[in-house]
Amino acid sequence: MTKIFSGLLILAVLAVLFWQQSGDAPRTDPAQQDGYLVLALSWTPSWCAVTGRDRGDERCAAGSGAGWLVHGLWPQFETGGWPEFCDTPQPAPSRAETAAMMDIMGSEGLALHQWRKHGTCSGLAPEGYFTQTRAAFAAVTLPEGISSAAGRARSAPDDLMTAFRAANPEISEDMAILTCREGMVQEIRVCLSTDLTPQRCDSDLLSRGCRARNVDLPALP
Repeated sequence: MTKIFSGLLILAVLAVLFWQQSGDAPRTDPAQQDGYLVLALSWTPSWCAVTGRDRGDERCAAGSGAGWLVHGLWPQFETGGWPEFCDTPQPAPSRAETAAMMDIMGSEGLALHQWRKHGTCSGLAPEGYFTQTRAAFAAVTLPEGISSAAGRARSAPDDLMTAFRAANPEISEDMAILTCREGMVQEIRVCLSTDLTPQRCDSDLLSRGCRARNVDLPALP
């Protein structure tokens, strides 16, 4: 019996160690302490084409005008990777706090999910995390030329990012990427220090930039 118990104990310890090393366990070391942030801006019509319209999401309804919206503000580690679903002593955001983010995120549910997955790793209370998210969004200029090109001819990702950097000269080529999915523009992701100053992205994140020759920018609803 003792041998069986000892064997089970060893297996349990090994399982816990594997779970922790696999990255599935909640991380308790917020990237705020040793990393940076990524502001993810989604082109909503692309999301609608792939997912949102089938869900009947109001952001995809005709006349909504939903274009660039904040997907999230994500803590990152300097060497690549990110923490998520962290243990935190902070309370969950109130309904009023998530509702207040709808103008830049488009959804209370998204705001709540982003807090749970990323905000808990920020070292901030919900109010501070959402305030920081809003400040990061306000600091970025989204050139009208990109939005006005929606629904027209396909564009080269480099051309879109050249227009974005021209409107944000403090953001150099290694400080932001454009991602794509199913031949469409998906997101612009901007790397920021914890005081919201643009900074170089880690190599892993830079490698995720869109490699398509041309992409579509679906028209606004």
